[in-house]
Amino acid sequence: MQNSLPEPRNPFFRERILEQLTRQEFMKHIHCRLTTIEPAHVIAEIELGAMHRQQSGLTHGGVIATIADVAAGFAGFSLIAEDQQMVTADIKVSYYYPAVGHRLRADGKVLKHGSTLSFCEADIYSLGANNEALLVARATATMAIVKAPTA
Repeated sequence: MQNSLPEPRNPFFRERILEQLTRQEFMKHIHCRLTTIEPAHVIAEIELGAMHRQQSGLTHGGVIATIADVAAGFAGFSLIAEDQQMVTADIKVSYYYPAVGHRLRADGKVLKHGSTLSFCEADIYSLGANNEALLVARATATMAIVKAPTA
């Protein structure tokens, strides 16, 4: 038996997600962009460069964890109301292969969404020279739904 996910509570969820991303200076710094924004599904991408590598020349595990968090978190964020925010309560990343391609892509989706928590996951792919995708990591995340701060 499969649970169905609720419809977005904010009809302008795409615009709100893009606005939230522009307020994240770290995402700008690492050149993270969202290429798909759908209800309960977000894809994030980073064109990889020297700034994303660790000492051995591989993509840093923190970059992989970050893009997983963004994709999974915004997938959950797509379902919340305008007066709510979403924050990461827990995230676990399992690394399968080194990420050595030219682009990193995280495919985030919601598994189960409730009134206070959203259970999400993200598959992280490294794209090579011919855009072949290798699954390099998978993240599972619990996102907490909180009241948005008032200005």
